[in-house]
Amino acid sequence: QTIQTLARAKPITFLTSRQQAPSAENALVLVLKETEVVIPMESMVDLEAEKKRLQEKIEQSQARVTQLETRLKDKAFLIKAPARVVEKERGKLALRKSELQRLKEQLDRFDRS
Repeated sequence: QTIQTLARAKPITFLTSRQQAPSAENALVLVLKETEVVIPMESMVDLEAEKKRLQEKIEQSQARVTQLETRLKDKAFLIKAPARVVEKERGKLALRKSELQRLKEQLDRFDRS
């Protein structure tokens, strides 16, 4: 009862083994030292809205990656810009590519379920 009240979640089910657990599709799983907490996402968020949000974020991130790649392929930019500016742009590109990859992985998780 205490966990249910503090988490503001209903219902809460306690299982004695993993074999009793239903499939964890569309669920957030937190692995703790001696237990796992499984939170069904259907009850928490609108999955279609989340997919749409992720897709929009992917499109924005892809556009930024393309913009940075174009800038770093521009010989005039590479010649005129100080080395530290070029390195900063390369760092931004690496960061954006990493973000894009993680967003795609999140979307793939939704599509698999």
